[in-house]
Amino acid sequence: MKKQKILQRIVMCMVLPMLLMMFGSCQMQEDEDHTERKVSYVTSPAPVAQLEENAILRRPDTVANPSDYADITEPAETAAPVSPNTGNDPQNNPKDTEARISFVAVGDNILHSAIIEDAAKHAGTGEDYNFKYIYDNVRSVISAADVAFVNQETPMGGKSLGYYGYPNFNGPQEAGDALVDCGFDIVCIATNHMADLRDAGLSGTIDYWNKQPVTLVGGYKSQADFDTVRVHEKNGVKIALLAYTYGTNGMSVSTESGLVIPLINEADITRQVALAKEAGDLVVVNMHWGTDSSFTVTEEQKRYAQLLADLGVDVIIGEHPHVLQPMQWIEGKNGNKTLLTYSIGNFLSTMYNDYFMVGGMLSFDIVKNAAGTHVENVQLIPTVTYYDVNRSNLSIYFLDDFTEELASSHGTNVHGATSLEQLRGYVTNAIPSEFLPKSYR
Repeated sequence: MKKQKILQRIVMCMVLPMLLMMFGSCQMQEDEDHTERKVSYVTSPAPVAQLEENAILRRPDTVANPSDYADITEPAETAAPVSPNTGNDPQNNPKDTEARISFVAVGDNILHSAIIEDAAKHAGTGEDYNFKYIYDNVRSVISAADVAFVNQETPMGGKSLGYYGYPNFNGPQEAGDALVDCGFDIVCIATNHMADLRDAGLSGTIDYWNKQPVTLVGGYKSQADFDTVRVHEKNGVKIALLAYTYGTNGMSVSTESGLVIPLINEADITRQVALAKEAGDLVVVNMHWGTDSSFTVTEEQKRYAQLLADLGVDVIIGEHPHVLQPMQWIEGKNGNKTLLTYSIGNFLSTMYNDYFMVGGMLSFDIVKNAAGTHVENVQLIPTVTYYDVNRSNLSIYFLDDFTEELASSHGTNVHGATSLEQLRGYVTNAIPSEFLPKSYR
């Protein structure tokens, strides 16, 4: 009997640890299965104003000349720097308090007359216009982003004003409906065409967008409205938004209207960036600047970019040249880092030359934690607008999805032969490789 008890004790001593290990393993598996996973937004490479709608523009050196940017500091090949107040110490970056949102931005969306005509051809029963098909190839990435930004280059003042292309634009508001349907959350209208139809055009455009489920920036009904910083909030992250334009093609709105056009000037920028920094976790500024159809960055662009960085702006989104211009990180006077895009090109247009067809979808993550808010995972995903020889059958593609066959049938070939290699060259000659998808490196 004593031997039997001893054997029982030995067996229990052997079995008990095994049972504890099995229980612990099950518990660890359960904990792992129920742990919240933080997943960064990752886009897959795939995809507007015109100097003269009906003129053939001189090709500016065919592709961007790297010497044009000799005085622009190239980003280092190391990991991209982050915005101010961000620590690299994991203890200062507690994951359990982190919020992460994905952000994408596209450039000029221009409603040329050919685009309006094509949308009329695609209208269904009970519709006057249908623009939605144009965005089908890029819709999934835009709608998947937590926040999507578009620069609506041309006014949508209402049907009563009539519809016009270049030089004084007014497009159907169905085009705005298509942008909302595509998934855009922020719409910027601070462009050189915003006063094309004077008071009625700008006021009608503002009224339309204010009725949509978007955050409108760049058009203001009064001085008080102008000084009210727009903040777009998503998942607890507040993005403060400002927008400015270099001018309005000599057009203006009346003083009596109260409407405010946000012209680029140091006083307003300095005052409003300070307000934006108080209102948001991150400040994004849209700048409509530079020289139309030029790959070359102007001294004024550089000066205002540095001013914005010195003021502590986190991201600068540049438009108006209608071609891709360089992007980089620049350092502010306090050691902060600002993500700068001088021009992300056209998103939608029917301009005549192939280099106007290539744009970029700026993509990055905004991360907010106990250490502050910063930008990471920055990438510019090249896009290309397609139209045929009749300037119809429009569609926006990711350039990685564009084919040689599409390039050879592109309507721009009427004014100068293009190819897939040439289209990609506009990207690689302007944008540093570290900001591009792997297929461009």
